[in-house]
Amino acid sequence: MKKYSFYRVILFFVLLLLVIITDGRADNILNLRTLPNTTYYGYYVGAIGGNIDGGYAMKFYCNDFSTTTYIPSSFAVAISTLSDLSQTKFGGSPDALLKYQQAGWLISQMESNPSQVGPIQFAIWNLFSNDVPTVPGAQDWLASARSINTSSFNFSEIRVYTPTNTRNQEFIGGTVHSLDEPSVLILIIAGLLGTTLFIKVRCKKA
Repeated sequence: MKKYSFYRVILFFVLLLLVIITDGRADNILNLRTLPNTTYYGYYVGAIGGNIDGGYAMKFYCNDFSTTTYIPSSFAVAISTLSDLSQTKFGGSPDALLKYQQAGWLISQMESNPSQVGPIQFAIWNLFSNDVPTVPGAQDWLASARSINTSSFNFSEIRVYTPTNTRNQEFIGGTVHSLDEPSVLILIIAGLLGTTLFIKVRCKKA
């Protein structure tokens, strides 16, 4: 009976060790599968096709000019939102949040300006690196990105994919939504109505 209990204890600790090892490898795997369809001045530009952990197809955009990643490839990444850039490659740089927001805005412009994918990609690289070649149109897009009012956009769906144990490039994905003035006005009116109703209810109770 004691021998049986001893084996149960051993089995418990083996299972616990497996759980700890599994947790230690909890990074997500970024699988990059297809190169962009466009090149600009000798560089691939635009969306790279792939997935996270073998899931549904997604688009990823490179924001890291100084490093090289070969396609296809798979590597572990930390996935960050713009609310916490501590694990990102450029999170410690001055105005890091603003740069990632501007990069997200530029990515959204690729979707609506397909003929400008090349200059927009170079503008994204310019946000984070000083050694990017000068190409036509990039500085105009960079100036446009730097002039946006970030409070007019919702960046909550933007994700940053940063390699954790390999020397690969960092990538960004997701969608930026414009907070148009009518929507903001509706929210303000709704808030005022809610406040008025709350005051009336309190007055009645009093």
